[in-house]
Amino acid sequence: MSIISVSSGSYCNGPDVIQQLVDHTGYRLVDDATVAASAAAISGLSEAKIARAFASRISVFNSFTHEKERSIAHLKLALAELLSADGLIVSGLMSYLVPKKISHALRVCLIADLKYRSTEAAREDHVDAKEAVKLIRKEDENTALWVAGVSGVNDPWAPALHDIVIPMDKMTVDEAMDLILRHFGGDVVRPTEPSRQAAADFLLAAKVEVALATEGHNIQADADNGAVELTINKHVLMLGR
Repeated sequence: MSIISVSSGSYCNGPDVIQQLVDHTGYRLVDDATVAASAAAISGLSEAKIARAFASRISVFNSFTHEKERSIAHLKLALAELLSADGLIVSGLMSYLVPKKISHALRVCLIADLKYRSTEAAREDHVDAKEAVKLIRKEDENTALWVAGVSGVNDPWAPALHDIVIPMDKMTVDEAMDLILRHFGGDVVRPTEPSRQAAADFLLAAKVEVALATEGHNIQADADNGAVELTINKHVLMLGR
């Protein structure tokens, strides 16, 4: 079985699409809260501290505690351990941490234009149009900062980050689900040996990042067929198996 990752703008019917996918496939839903709970158990940090990593604002003490870096490293590790299983639907900010090298993951983005989203926000939260736009922009800003931090891309809805970008102002929830399932049924997202190796490499790199973050180092790790690469001040250091 493969994996579906779903990122969604606020007020784009994301929860409804995700729930229908869960009901139809029977896959386990792995959302931000699920991964945060696993990361807390692994790290010994509280779930509240782990959850702060999702916020755009960084504590003034972070340069001393490195809490955000440690939290993100443990979130990666928790997600990597979960991805060792099949039959998952990964949603929320965690969807942006699924490496593109894991080709048996179908990356879906649900987004809509501002007019549609503000109308939905006004209806759901009982606010006026001005307040609705403010809510959307605040959430988009937080998402953009998270995505920039973990991928270097400033636009969370950029097609390069996703396999499918679905305009929810033009499609119903049922139509969006049908489109996702049509793409998901193709051979291109079936697990292969290289794709499973990519998942194993993600786990290895996450373990290395946790070890480094625990010592106060914010160093990006990657792995390729069991060989680890560390990026330090834009310089790449290769480590053998």
